[in-house]
Amino acid sequence: MINSGEGFRLPDQRNFELATQRTLELNRSRFLATQDFNKICQNSGAVFQPPFIQLEYFGFKVKVDTRNAAVTSPDTDLSLREEALILHYLLKADGTPVLHEQISFKELPEGANYQPVFYNRVLKGLIALYTADRAKLSLSALSLGGKKTDQADMSFLFQALPRLPLWLIFWQGDDEFPPEGNIIFDRSISHYLDTEAITEICQNLGHRLSQKTP
Repeated sequence: MINSGEGFRLPDQRNFELATQRTLELNRSRFLATQDFNKICQNSGAVFQPPFIQLEYFGFKVKVDTRNAAVTSPDTDLSLREEALILHYLLKADGTPVLHEQISFKELPEGANYQPVFYNRVLKGLIALYTADRAKLSLSALSLGGKKTDQADMSFLFQALPRLPLWLIFWQGDDEFPPEGNIIFDRSISHYLDTEAITEICQNLGHRLSQKTP
């Protein structure tokens, strides 16, 4: 288990929903105890319009009520895991600017040890979507706010959170090598999410892409 140190833990256990609820409650308590919401917004790139903190999550408008830490969106249904993750982002953000230096998952803290988990939980499903129908996946990525880039054979840049860009990259493969995919991060990402939460937000991206892919 990666120790987040910032109130984000979603352990693998049978009672996963209960664990998620406890994580959300913990993050809500820590958020309400902070009180300095102007600093939270300054560090995270969110906007404070009392009593709400406003930000975007994969292009969806999100509001966090500073009176009770409720996380809602008029644009989409947020899972409890997504609510917990958004609060985690606000709590961990320290204002570090985007560094415009790309890194892979294995370059994150503890990332090399958890690379197989990241592949199975995130990349395997994304590669399957790419292999099944690249055109549909492209439309799904664009509808989720992705912007095409010129990396590899197909790639998209997503603004997952105000200071958290993600690059989704695919290689089509050939007769010798199967299709491959990866998610690339800005080197500043660990100032905004811990490694487990980074895995979680990438899973959320994959889940939303699969929902949008017919």
